[in-house]
Amino acid sequence: MNISRSKLSYIYVVVIITLLALVSASSFFASRNTERELNRVVSEVIPLSAVAEDLLFDLVNMETSVRGYEVAGDESFLEPYELGKTQLHQDLETLAVYQKKYLRLRSVMEGEAIPEVVRLQEFYAGQLELIRTGQRAEAVKRITTGKNRMDRFRQIHKKVKAEIEEIANDAYNSARDAERTARIIISLGGLSAIVLALFTVVLFNRANRAEAALRRSEETYRTMAESLEAQNEEIIAQQEEQERTLEMLSQREQELETINGYQEKLTGAIDLGVFLSSSVPALLDSLKLDAAMLVMRKDAEPDGPAYEIVYSIGYPGHLSETRQFELFGPAQRVLTEKVPLECMREVTGAERGFHQGIAYAVDRYYPLFDDQGEATGFLLLTGYLTSTHEQTNRLSRGLIKQFGLAFLAQQTNEERKRQAERLVHLNAQLQQEKTLIEEQRDLIGNILESTNEGMVMTDPEGKLLIANRHRINLGDRIGENILDIFMDAFGTSPSMSPVYQSIRKLLQGKTDRLNERFQFVSGESSHPNHLELYATPVGDKQKLEIQGYLFVLRDRTEEEKIDEMKNEFVSIVSHELRTPLASVLGFIEILLHRELTPEKRTRYMQTIYNEAMRLSTLINDFLDLQRMESGKQVYHFAPVELGGLVREVADQWHGKQSHRIEMLLPDEEIWVRADADRLKQVAHNLLSNAIKYSPQADHVKLALNQEGDNVRFTVQDFGLGIPDNAKDKMFSKFYRVDNSDRRQIGGTGLGLSIVREIVEAHHGSITFESRMGEGTTFTVLLACHQMNSAEGSIMIVEDDDNLARLIQEAIAKLNLPVVHVRSAEEGLLALNQIKEHGPKLCIVDILLEGSKSGWDFISELYRHPKFHSTPVIVSSVLEPPHDYREKNMEKYLRKPFSMEKLLEAAEQLLFHTDRHPSYIFPPQDESYIRESFAEKGIEIKGLRRKSDHIEIEPVVNRGEAEET
Repeated sequence: MNISRSKLSYIYVVVIITLLALVSASSFFASRNTERELNRVVSEVIPLSAVAEDLLFDLVNMETSVRGYEVAGDESFLEPYELGKTQLHQDLETLAVYQKKYLRLRSVMEGEAIPEVVRLQEFYAGQLELIRTGQRAEAVKRITTGKNRMDRFRQIHKKVKAEIEEIANDAYNSARDAERTARIIISLGGLSAIVLALFTVVLFNRANRAEAALRRSEETYRTMAESLEAQNEEIIAQQEEQERTLEMLSQREQELETINGYQEKLTGAIDLGVFLSSSVPALLDSLKLDAAMLVMRKDAEPDGPAYEIVYSIGYPGHLSETRQFELFGPAQRVLTEKVPLECMREVTGAERGFHQGIAYAVDRYYPLFDDQGEATGFLLLTGYLTSTHEQTNRLSRGLIKQFGLAFLAQQTNEERKRQAERLVHLNAQLQQEKTLIEEQRDLIGNILESTNEGMVMTDPEGKLLIANRHRINLGDRIGENILDIFMDAFGTSPSMSPVYQSIRKLLQGKTDRLNERFQFVSGESSHPNHLELYATPVGDKQKLEIQGYLFVLRDRTEEEKIDEMKNEFVSIVSHELRTPLASVLGFIEILLHRELTPEKRTRYMQTIYNEAMRLSTLINDFLDLQRMESGKQVYHFAPVELGGLVREVADQWHGKQSHRIEMLLPDEEIWVRADADRLKQVAHNLLSNAIKYSPQADHVKLALNQEGDNVRFTVQDFGLGIPDNAKDKMFSKFYRVDNSDRRQIGGTGLGLSIVREIVEAHHGSITFESRMGEGTTFTVLLACHQMNSAEGSIMIVEDDDNLARLIQEAIAKLNLPVVHVRSAEEGLLALNQIKEHGPKLCIVDILLEGSKSGWDFISELYRHPKFHSTPVIVSSVLEPPHDYREKNMEKYLRKPFSMEKLLEAAEQLLFHTDRHPSYIFPPQDESYIRESFAEKGIEIKGLRRKSDHIEIEPVVNRGEAEET
């Protein structure tokens, strides 16, 4: 295709212009996009961050103002509150505009931040309402609630700041993207320019004619390239401005975080020292200053300093203990003028630092006020090598004002703490004095109440002053005349006339002593109460000053009952002793002075024997009761088969009385741990009572049955029965029912008392049921005794439970079963119940709780047809008998001994000793030894005489050998 050179030049110019236009347009739109993103960062993100910080600052001002008002009660402290409240509303409206554009910010603000702001506003309004209505104490209690809510808002505020930072990052990233796009476009434009330049060189070589046109095009291109370069420089400048803006934003954010941390340290401190050590350094960090000093006016003291440094940081150490009697210069002016002051000075001494490079310092004095608006001190802040400007001064005034309010609140709290401590100390002193008074009062009251007598104190005229509650209750009659009180209490019967006459004489001063005995019958009981009244004057006998009279009322009812019981006892004993004694003497006299037939002589002798036995029983009852009451009664506890014991007692009564004894006994054996003789005494006494008090009946019933772990023994008669008024006295000593139908029945009234003492000594109980005219049933309840099997075990015969447990622990290493019994009787019973294998070893104490000793158990063991070869360890506190000789199956250990020694002896007897018994005796007559063994039923198999002893081996039959 043929194209003319002029047309080609024209096309070339058109292409160049088009490309340059496209590059210029692209650069323009890229720069506009970058400028728009930067404008968005400047116009939206930075103001948004500032509004968010202002929101927190408004709430902090409201909180500080409300707390200042809580402490001081001055309405002037509420100016920051109202200002913060107005600014807070404006800041929320500003944020509402941004919330519509940024949905994530809207979610955080509407879901968390705004509700918490509303709650804080309501809380501050509630606090102001409480204070204004006079409920300051309630408002103070809610301070912690406000702090917690402010802490929650700070957490939410951090979320809001995080969202704003995310928005800023997005804007920053958009700007960076726009910047990168512009650079790409400019790079493409430059590349196009290079291509066009090459194309131009080719065209110039081909078209000299179009040189002028090309030159014009080149000029146009140069102009556009310069324009493009200018736009590129403008973009770079905008980028640098954006970086400076972000740096300023970051710096502002750090400053706000520092201020926020400082404001947090203004609240929550309990101690003033803690408050100062946390808030003052935070204040210096917020203001970018170097040192601080808090100076306060002291209470006036004679010859004492008027001002002192309460807290200091950043200054040389010698300043911290400084005390001043008078202030000068700025320090004096700031307290007088009550306005902040600033001055510059040259530094001296240690303030120059290690490098001696600090020359000047700027001191700022800020007054501190009390709740009355009076200057009580000042806060000195110092900066080295620093200059001030308006923004720093404005921030300083706000932070110092917050510090002043917080410091005033802390001082108020400190004063309240000191007052509370003083009140606590005074209260403790009052409580101590009150306690001492109460203790003295209680001591006197307890002394009066602990006496068994009624004690009454009156004044000299006889008016009641103090009394205890024995016999009569006088607590509500203080101030009344003692004579009227006694007349109301004891009546005005003629028998009381001598008592009242004696009281009148005492009160009139006609006598100085009073001692009267009388009796009266109260409305609750038909029995008379016997009382003794004696009185003495109280006062200084030497000065003859009588302060009052002490009347003592002593109850003699029990003494009278004892005298009555003694008289009754003497009467009963006289009757019970004289009656059989008269019979014995009478029949003996007949036997001595008359000639009688053998039949009469036998009958009279039987009567004498019966009466003598009656006397013996009576005397034994007296002696048993005396031993039981004195604690000298000895019980020999051992396993007792109760069924056999009851049968034995019943057999002894068989044929001696007209009553028939019916027994209901179980077929199986019932065992209890008891003293067999004492249980027989119980059964005899109950059976004797049953027969004695059922004269019209012909039989009594004895029953025995086991109920779980207990055994019930009952004696039932069908006789007279027991009256209701006598049931609670049946077990009393010497008590007998005083009825006409019982007067002919003999007895001392000791039987049931002895029965109860014996049963309770066996840890049992006795009860009765009775109906008049139908009879009485006495029931004795005892614990059953479980017999442990000793088959193939180690048997410990020991009445000391603690030692027995210790022995069990020691021999547990032998891995053999262990059986513990407390008496020889129980041990022998356990042996007799073994069916096959006997015990492996017996550890026997000599002194046991039963009637038999350990020697009795060992003798019975050696005579046993099967278990005579059982090894034995004798355990005793006694020395061995003089004729005792150890056998090869026997070991004697004297207490105390170690458990290792016991275990060693047990292992030797169990595993290293021949089971065939042998005995060792000193040299003596062999025939005597054989006869002695024969008396014991032991046949001698062999006898070997040695130089200093004789060894004897008894005969062991085959069955015994197999057993051993």
